[in-house]
Amino acid sequence: MNHNPTDSLQVLSVLLLYPDDDLLNRLGEIASIADQSHSVEIKSAIQAYIHHLKAHTPIHVQERYTAVFDMNPATTMNMTYHAYGDNENRAAALAHLQHNYEQAGWERITGELPDYLPMMLEFLSICPHPEHTAPVWQCLRGMQPLIERLKKNEPIYAALLQPVVNMAVERCASVDNRDHPHEANE
Repeated sequence: MNHNPTDSLQVLSVLLLYPDDDLLNRLGEIASIADQSHSVEIKSAIQAYIHHLKAHTPIHVQERYTAVFDMNPATTMNMTYHAYGDNENRAAALAHLQHNYEQAGWERITGELPDYLPMMLEFLSICPHPEHTAPVWQCLRGMQPLIERLKKNEPIYAALLQPVVNMAVERCASVDNRDHPHEANE
């Protein structure tokens, strides 16, 4: 059976949304999709996260999510913030991402900024064109500092995000090698 890595991205996208009742009621379905993953790293991270969600009350999970991602800029899910803070460079990066989405024919339907992690993962899961996914992967490649901060306060989220960084690094390296083959052989 062939596993499509975009399925894992879609699952991660859903799991990184606010853990509302709809999400919490779909954990069995999400777990069965995750079980199809050939990536042991992704499968174990998703299984551990689902176990975590089931082991705590919904209000506890929701409070922790809000405290980690909504109340703390150091662990926001807006990826360009981690690279640029809140300045003109970030504004340019956001505009570039939005333009990239538009060029791919994809329209954001939420009020989230173009660098919102679950939305970026959703885009990657459905966009078949590498020329449009490369800028998103490039942005996600810089997530390691976020993961390091999460390891201190909420390691379950760090474990869920680590496979994304690993995929981003791998994708960016393959694009770099394709674009600059002579440098890879030096």
